[in-house]
Amino acid sequence: MATSMTRESEHSSDHLLTNTQSQSNISSPSLNINKRSNPDSPDNLPATQKQNTRQIRRRNSQGDLRDIEKKTPATRKNITDKVIEALTSPDVLNTIIPVLAEKISKTLTPLIEEQVKKCIAAHVEPIQKSIDEHDFSIRDHTVKICKLSIRMEQVDKRLKDNNKMLDVWDSELDALHKKTKDMESRLESQEQYSRRTSLRFHNIQVPVDGHGKILHPVNTDDKILSICNGQLGLNLSIDDISRSHVIGKAKYGKCQVIVRFMSNRTRDMVYTNKKYLKHNEDGVFITENLTKFRTDLTKKLSQMKYKNQIHAYWTADGRIFVKRAENSRKEQINSFEDISDIERDITSPTNQQQSDAEK
Repeated sequence: MATSMTRESEHSSDHLLTNTQSQSNISSPSLNINKRSNPDSPDNLPATQKQNTRQIRRRNSQGDLRDIEKKTPATRKNITDKVIEALTSPDVLNTIIPVLAEKISKTLTPLIEEQVKKCIAAHVEPIQKSIDEHDFSIRDHTVKICKLSIRMEQVDKRLKDNNKMLDVWDSELDALHKKTKDMESRLESQEQYSRRTSLRFHNIQVPVDGHGKILHPVNTDDKILSICNGQLGLNLSIDDISRSHVIGKAKYGKCQVIVRFMSNRTRDMVYTNKKYLKHNEDGVFITENLTKFRTDLTKKLSQMKYKNQIHAYWTADGRIFVKRAENSRKEQINSFEDISDIERDITSPTNQQQSDAEK
Protein backbone atom coordinates (compact mmCIF):
# COMPACT_ATOMS: atom_id res chain seq x y z
CA MET A 1 0.00 0.00 0.00
CA ALA A 2 2.80 2.38 0.91
CA THR A 3 4.56 1.48 -2.34
CA SER A 4 1.53 2.42 -4.45
CA MET A 5 1.22 5.72 -2.64
CA THR A 6 4.88 6.46 -3.31
CA ARG A 7 4.47 5.68 -6.99
CA GLU A 8 1.41 7.96 -7.22
CA SER A 9 3.29 10.79 -5.47
CA GLU A 10 6.20 10.38 -7.91
CA HIS A 11 3.81 10.37 -10.84
CA SER A 12 2.05 13.50 -9.63
CA SER A 13 5.35 15.28 -9.06
CA ASP A 14 6.47 14.44 -12.61
CA HIS A 15 3.16 15.68 -13.91
CA LEU A 16 3.48 18.94 -12.04
CA LEU A 17 7.03 19.38 -13.24
CA THR A 18 6.02 18.92 -16.89
CA ASN A 19 3.11 21.27 -16.49
CA THR A 20 5.23 24.01 -15.05
CA GLN A 21 7.75 23.58 -17.79
CA SER A 22 5.09 23.69 -20.52
CA GLN A 23 3.47 26.72 -19.04
CA SER A 24 6.72 28.49 -18.88
CA ASN A 25 7.38 27.67 -22.51
CA ILE A 26 3.92 28.76 -23.56
CA SER A 27 3.85 31.98 -21.66
CA SER A 28 7.31 32.97 -22.57
CA PRO A 29 6.46 34.44 -26.01
CA SER A 30 3.71 36.58 -24.60
CA LEU A 31 6.00 37.80 -21.91
CA ASN A 32 8.69 38.57 -24.40
CA ILE A 33 6.24 40.44 -26.51
CA ASN A 34 4.23 42.29 -23.90
CA LYS A 35 6.84 42.76 -21.17
CA ARG A 36 10.04 43.27 -23.05
CA SER A 37 10.51 46.57 -21.36
CA ASN A 38 10.23 44.94 -17.85
CA PRO A 39 13.71 44.50 -16.48
CA ASP A 40 12.61 41.80 -14.00
CA SER A 41 11.52 39.33 -16.66
CA PRO A 42 13.65 36.25 -16.98
CA ASP A 43 13.93 36.70 -20.66
CA ASN A 44 15.58 39.98 -20.10
CA LEU A 45 18.13 38.38 -17.75
CA PRO A 46 21.43 37.11 -18.92
CA ALA A 47 21.90 33.46 -19.77
CA THR A 48 23.54 32.67 -16.48
CA GLN A 49 20.70 34.11 -14.47
CA LYS A 50 18.21 32.15 -16.53
CA GLN A 51 19.94 28.95 -15.67
CA ASN A 52 19.95 29.87 -11.99
CA THR A 53 16.27 30.65 -12.08
CA ARG A 54 15.50 27.33 -13.68
CA GLN A 55 17.56 25.49 -11.13
CA ILE A 56 15.74 27.26 -8.31
CA ARG A 57 12.41 26.29 -9.75
CA ARG A 58 13.55 22.73 -10.20
CA ARG A 59 14.73 22.61 -6.60
CA ASN A 60 11.44 24.02 -5.42
CA SER A 61 9.55 21.37 -7.31
CA GLN A 62 11.86 18.64 -5.97
CA GLY A 63 11.46 20.09 -2.47
CA ASP A 64 7.70 19.65 -2.76
CA LEU A 65 8.24 16.06 -3.73
CA ARG A 66 10.56 15.52 -0.79
CA ASP A 67 7.93 16.96 1.54
CA ILE A 68 5.45 14.47 0.20
CA GLU A 69 7.94 11.66 0.76
CA LYS A 70 8.56 12.92 4.31
CA LYS A 71 4.86 12.82 5.07
CA THR A 72 4.62 9.18 4.04
CA PRO A 73 6.25 7.74 7.22
CA ALA A 74 3.73 9.62 9.31
CA THR A 75 1.00 7.85 7.42
CA ARG A 76 2.74 4.51 7.99
CA LYS A 77 3.03 5.26 11.71
CA ASN A 78 -0.62 5.99 11.99
CA ILE A 79 -1.51 2.69 10.32
CA THR A 80 0.87 0.80 12.60
CA ASP A 81 -0.61 2.45 15.62
CA LYS A 82 -4.06 1.55 14.49
CA VAL A 83 -3.03 -2.05 13.93
CA ILE A 84 -1.42 -2.17 17.39
CA GLU A 85 -4.47 -0.57 18.96
CA ALA A 86 -6.68 -3.09 17.20
CA LEU A 87 -4.56 -6.00 18.32
CA THR A 88 -4.32 -4.76 21.91
CA SER A 89 -8.00 -4.16 22.32
CA PRO A 90 -9.64 -6.30 25.07
CA ASP A 91 -11.99 -8.01 22.66
CA VAL A 92 -9.19 -9.11 20.35
CA LEU A 93 -7.00 -10.17 23.26
CA ASN A 94 -9.85 -12.13 24.86
CA THR A 95 -10.35 -13.90 21.56
CA ILE A 96 -6.72 -14.48 20.60
CA ILE A 97 -5.20 -15.38 24.01
CA PRO A 98 -7.30 -18.54 24.63
CA VAL A 99 -6.56 -19.75 21.10
CA LEU A 100 -2.85 -19.04 21.47
CA ALA A 101 -2.81 -20.60 24.95
CA GLU A 102 -4.47 -23.75 23.63
CA LYS A 103 -2.05 -23.98 20.71
CA ILE A 104 0.96 -23.34 22.97
CA SER A 105 -0.31 -25.83 25.51
CA LYS A 106 -0.76 -28.51 22.85
CA THR A 107 2.71 -27.81 21.53
CA LEU A 108 4.61 -27.42 24.79
CA THR A 109 2.80 -29.96 27.00
CA PRO A 110 4.38 -33.05 25.36
CA LEU A 111 7.80 -31.40 25.43
CA ILE A 112 7.43 -30.42 29.08
CA GLU A 113 6.13 -33.86 29.99
CA GLU A 114 9.06 -35.50 28.20
CA GLN A 115 11.61 -33.26 29.94
CA VAL A 116 9.94 -33.78 33.33
CA LYS A 117 9.95 -37.54 32.80
CA LYS A 118 13.63 -37.45 31.89
CA CYS A 119 14.44 -35.33 34.94
CA ILE A 120 12.40 -37.57 37.24
CA ALA A 121 13.94 -40.68 35.74
CA ALA A 122 17.44 -39.27 36.27
CA HIS A 123 16.69 -38.84 39.99
CA VAL A 124 14.41 -41.82 40.49
CA GLU A 125 16.62 -44.49 38.91
CA PRO A 126 19.42 -44.22 41.55
CA ILE A 127 16.81 -44.13 44.30
CA GLN A 128 15.02 -47.14 42.86
CA LYS A 129 18.34 -48.95 42.55
CA SER A 130 19.14 -48.16 46.17
CA ILE A 131 15.65 -49.31 47.21
CA ASP A 132 16.12 -52.58 45.34
CA GLU A 133 19.49 -53.11 47.01
CA HIS A 134 17.99 -52.39 50.42
CA ASP A 135 15.08 -54.74 49.68
CA PHE A 136 17.53 -57.48 48.81
CA SER A 137 19.55 -56.77 51.93
CA ILE A 138 16.38 -56.75 54.05
CA ARG A 139 15.28 -60.07 52.61
CA ASP A 140 18.73 -61.52 53.23
CA HIS A 141 18.75 -60.23 56.80
CA THR A 142 15.21 -61.49 57.31
CA VAL A 143 16.29 -64.97 56.31
CA LYS A 144 19.29 -64.77 58.63
CA ILE A 145 17.10 -63.49 61.47
CA CYS A 146 14.67 -66.36 60.95
CA LYS A 147 17.54 -68.84 61.08
CA LEU A 148 18.94 -67.18 64.18
CA SER A 149 15.50 -67.17 65.76
CA ILE A 150 15.20 -70.90 65.17
CA ARG A 151 18.65 -71.44 66.63
CA MET A 152 17.78 -69.21 69.59
CA GLU A 153 14.69 -71.27 70.25
CA GLN A 154 16.79 -74.41 70.15
CA VAL A 155 19.40 -72.87 72.43
CA ASP A 156 16.68 -71.61 74.77
CA LYS A 157 15.23 -75.09 74.96
CA ARG A 158 18.65 -76.51 75.70
CA LEU A 159 19.22 -73.87 78.33
CA LYS A 160 15.94 -74.71 80.01
CA ASP A 161 16.86 -78.38 80.00
CA ASN A 162 20.32 -77.56 81.33
CA ASN A 163 18.82 -75.32 84.00
CA LYS A 164 16.62 -78.15 85.12
CA MET A 165 19.64 -80.41 85.27
CA LEU A 166 21.58 -77.71 87.12
CA ASP A 167 18.77 -77.38 89.63
CA VAL A 168 18.90 -81.11 90.20
CA TRP A 169 22.67 -80.98 90.51
CA ASP A 170 22.47 -77.98 92.84
CA SER A 171 20.11 -79.83 95.11
CA GLU A 172 22.39 -82.84 95.00
CA LEU A 173 25.42 -80.64 95.70
CA ASP A 174 23.62 -79.00 98.60
CA ALA A 175 22.83 -82.41 99.99
CA LEU A 176 26.42 -83.53 99.46
CA HIS A 177 27.71 -80.30 100.99
CA LYS A 178 25.48 -80.84 103.97
CA LYS A 179 26.68 -84.41 104.27
CA THR A 180 30.29 -83.30 103.88
CA LYS A 181 29.87 -80.63 106.51
CA ASP A 182 28.23 -83.14 108.81
CA MET A 183 31.04 -85.61 108.16
CA GLU A 184 33.66 -82.92 108.82
CA SER A 185 31.93 -82.02 112.05
CA ARG A 186 31.76 -85.65 113.11
CA LEU A 187 35.38 -86.19 112.09
CA GLU A 188 36.47 -83.09 113.96
CA SER A 189 34.50 -84.22 117.02
CA GLN A 190 36.05 -87.67 116.76
CA GLU A 191 39.50 -86.12 116.50
CA GLN A 192 38.83 -84.00 119.56
CA TYR A 193 37.50 -87.04 121.39
CA SER A 194 40.75 -88.85 120.68
CA ARG A 195 42.51 -86.02 122.50
CA ARG A 196 40.32 -86.22 125.56
CA THR A 197 43.19 -87.54 127.75
CA SER A 198 45.75 -85.03 126.41
CA LEU A 199 46.87 -81.64 127.68
CA ARG A 200 49.22 -79.06 126.23
CA PHE A 201 51.90 -77.47 128.46
CA HIS A 202 53.23 -74.09 127.22
CA ASN A 203 56.61 -72.36 127.83
CA ILE A 204 58.48 -75.49 128.93
CA GLN A 205 62.25 -75.03 129.19
CA VAL A 206 64.15 -77.31 126.77
CA PRO A 207 67.87 -77.56 125.88
CA VAL A 208 68.81 -75.74 122.64
CA ASP A 209 72.00 -75.24 120.65
CA GLY A 210 73.62 -71.99 119.56
CA HIS A 211 71.12 -71.63 116.72
CA GLY A 212 68.08 -72.04 118.97
CA LYS A 213 67.31 -75.56 117.79
CA ILE A 214 66.12 -78.16 120.30
CA LEU A 215 68.70 -80.72 121.37
CA HIS A 216 67.04 -84.13 121.22
CA PRO A 217 66.25 -86.30 123.07
CA VAL A 218 64.37 -84.24 125.65
CA ASN A 219 63.14 -85.98 128.80
CA THR A 220 59.68 -84.38 128.73
CA ASP A 221 58.22 -86.91 131.22
CA ASP A 222 60.48 -85.67 134.02
CA LYS A 223 59.69 -82.02 133.20
CA ILE A 224 55.92 -82.68 133.29
CA LEU A 225 56.11 -84.67 136.54
CA SER A 226 58.22 -81.89 138.07
CA ILE A 227 55.55 -79.28 137.23
CA CYS A 228 52.58 -81.43 138.29
CA ASN A 229 54.10 -82.55 141.61
CA GLY A 230 56.13 -79.47 142.45
CA GLN A 231 53.82 -76.61 141.37
CA LEU A 232 50.35 -78.18 141.15
CA GLY A 233 50.70 -80.18 144.41
CA LEU A 234 49.84 -83.52 142.83
CA ASN A 235 51.37 -86.93 143.43
CA LEU A 236 51.87 -88.40 139.97
CA SER A 237 54.28 -91.07 138.82
CA ILE A 238 55.68 -92.09 135.50
CA ASP A 239 52.91 -94.69 135.29
CA ASP A 240 50.32 -91.89 135.05
CA ILE A 241 51.83 -90.62 131.79
CA SER A 242 51.20 -92.57 128.61
CA ARG A 243 53.36 -90.39 126.38
CA SER A 244 54.80 -86.88 126.13
CA HIS A 245 56.76 -85.08 123.39
CA VAL A 246 57.80 -81.65 122.18
CA ILE A 247 55.69 -80.00 119.44
CA GLY A 248 56.73 -77.10 117.26
CA LYS A 249 59.92 -75.05 117.39
CA ALA A 250 61.63 -73.61 120.43
CA LYS A 251 61.38 -69.88 121.04
CA TYR A 252 63.79 -68.32 123.50
CA GLY A 253 64.58 -71.86 124.76
CA LYS A 254 60.92 -72.64 125.44
CA CYS A 255 58.41 -74.79 123.58
CA GLN A 256 55.12 -76.65 123.90
CA VAL A 257 54.80 -80.20 125.20
CA ILE A 258 51.84 -82.49 124.58
CA VAL A 259 51.11 -85.01 127.34
CA ARG A 260 48.79 -88.01 127.07
CA PHE A 261 47.78 -89.34 130.47
CA MET A 262 46.83 -92.90 131.18
CA SER A 263 43.31 -91.97 132.28
CA ASN A 264 40.89 -89.18 131.75
CA ARG A 265 40.59 -88.86 135.52
CA THR A 266 44.30 -88.01 135.89
CA ARG A 267 44.03 -85.55 132.98
CA ASP A 268 41.02 -83.77 134.59
CA MET A 269 42.82 -83.57 137.92
CA VAL A 270 45.83 -81.86 136.32
CA TYR A 271 43.63 -79.50 134.25
CA THR A 272 41.58 -78.54 137.32
CA ASN A 273 44.71 -77.53 139.27
CA LYS A 274 46.14 -75.37 136.43
CA LYS A 275 45.02 -72.28 138.37
CA TYR A 276 48.08 -72.68 140.59
CA LEU A 277 50.29 -71.76 137.59
CA LYS A 278 48.67 -68.34 137.26
CA HIS A 279 51.64 -66.42 138.70
CA ASN A 280 54.37 -68.78 137.50
CA GLU A 281 57.76 -67.12 136.95
CA ASP A 282 58.50 -69.09 133.78
CA GLY A 283 55.06 -68.29 132.35
CA VAL A 284 54.02 -71.94 132.22
CA PHE A 285 50.31 -72.52 131.57
CA ILE A 286 48.15 -75.48 130.56
CA THR A 287 45.47 -75.72 127.87
CA GLU A 288 43.42 -78.50 126.41
CA ASN A 289 44.87 -80.21 123.38
CA LEU A 290 42.34 -78.84 120.83
CA THR A 291 42.09 -79.57 117.13
CA LYS A 292 43.29 -76.94 114.66
CA PHE A 293 39.72 -75.84 113.93
CA ARG A 294 38.90 -75.32 117.62
CA THR A 295 42.27 -73.65 118.19
CA ASP A 296 41.39 -71.11 115.45
CA LEU A 297 38.06 -70.47 117.17
CA THR A 298 39.81 -69.73 120.47
CA LYS A 299 42.23 -67.35 118.70
CA LYS A 300 39.29 -65.40 117.29
CA LEU A 301 37.66 -65.25 120.73
CA SER A 302 40.96 -64.10 122.22
CA GLN A 303 40.99 -61.15 119.81
CA MET A 304 37.42 -60.28 120.77
CA LYS A 305 38.33 -60.51 124.45
CA TYR A 306 41.26 -58.16 123.87
CA LYS A 307 38.85 -55.64 122.22
CA ASN A 308 36.38 -55.98 125.13
CA GLN A 309 33.75 -57.35 122.80
CA ILE A 310 33.16 -60.34 125.10
CA HIS A 311 33.56 -60.81 128.85
CA ALA A 312 35.28 -64.23 128.93
CA TYR A 313 35.79 -67.51 127.07
CA TRP A 314 37.09 -70.95 128.13
CA THR A 315 37.21 -74.61 127.13
CA ALA A 316 36.00 -77.73 128.93
CA ASP A 317 36.34 -81.28 127.61
CA GLY A 318 37.13 -79.91 124.16
CA ARG A 319 34.06 -77.68 124.10
CA ILE A 320 34.32 -73.87 123.81
CA PHE A 321 32.16 -71.51 125.86
CA VAL A 322 31.80 -67.73 125.91
CA LYS A 323 30.06 -65.09 128.03
CA ARG A 324 29.20 -61.80 126.35
CA ALA A 325 28.83 -59.97 129.66
CA GLU A 326 29.57 -60.75 133.28
CA ASN A 327 25.95 -61.52 134.13
CA SER A 328 24.98 -63.10 130.80
CA ARG A 329 24.57 -66.83 130.36
CA LYS A 330 27.31 -68.88 128.75
CA GLU A 331 27.06 -69.85 125.08
CA GLN A 332 28.75 -72.75 123.32
CA ILE A 333 30.74 -71.94 120.18
CA ASN A 334 30.76 -74.64 117.52
CA SER A 335 31.68 -72.68 114.37
CA PHE A 336 32.74 -69.30 113.03
CA GLU A 337 29.09 -68.58 112.20
CA ASP A 338 28.38 -68.52 115.94
CA ILE A 339 31.15 -65.93 116.40
CA SER A 340 29.76 -63.88 113.47
CA ASP A 341 26.34 -63.84 115.17
CA ILE A 342 27.93 -62.40 118.31
CA GLU A 343 29.74 -59.72 116.25
CA ARG A 344 26.52 -58.74 114.46
CA ASP A 345 24.70 -58.42 117.77
CA ILE A 346 27.52 -56.26 119.13
CA THR A 347 27.41 -53.88 116.12
CA SER A 348 23.60 -53.61 116.06
CA PRO A 349 22.18 -50.14 117.01
CA THR A 350 20.26 -51.51 120.03
CA ASN A 351 23.35 -53.04 121.62
CA GLN A 352 25.37 -49.90 120.90
CA GLN A 353 22.78 -47.79 122.73
CA GLN A 354 22.85 -50.18 125.68
CA SER A 355 26.65 -50.11 125.82
CA ASP A 356 26.62 -46.31 125.69
CA ALA A 357 24.08 -46.22 128.53
CA GLU A 358 26.26 -48.54 130.64
CA LYS A 359 29.23 -46.27 130.09
